[in-house]
Amino acid sequence: MFGESKIVKKMKEEPLVPLGVGATVCALLYAAWGLHYKNIQQAQRGMRGRVIMQGLTVCALVGYGVFRNKDAGQEAQSNMRPINWDKLEREAQEAEAMDSLAKGKQVSPAMEKLIAQAKKEREEKAKSIIAKSIFVQEVPESKK
Repeated sequence: MFGESKIVKKMKEEPLVPLGVGATVCALLYAAWGLHYKNIQQAQRGMRGRVIMQGLTVCALVGYGVFRNKDAGQEAQSNMRPINWDKLEREAQEAEAMDSLAKGKQVSPAMEKLIAQAKKEREEKAKSIIAKSIFVQEVPESKK
């Protein structure tokens, strides 16, 4: 029952797709009828019609998809948070410097300063999280 309601819902949302599928099947049956009775012209017309109907069905599918994604794209853009490019660049440089240190390569003083600053920021953030967790008290079940 769940599958039927989903199919009916899709048919109502996109009525040209089932219509195109039906037209494609009719054109294919027309071509098969022509092949069965050895009517080459009818078979050719049926196959050409099938290709055209199939193309129109695909166009309908793409059109519905573009129309639906246009609305969804606007919603998605409004929900996106901005990218902090400076932070990403700093983290990439830090990772590169750490990799160089791990491989035993020489690191520039600027990179060492960057690494020290990043470590300090991480330690401060960890300390603030720990401080917050200390002040949070659990309420016993009986008092809830």
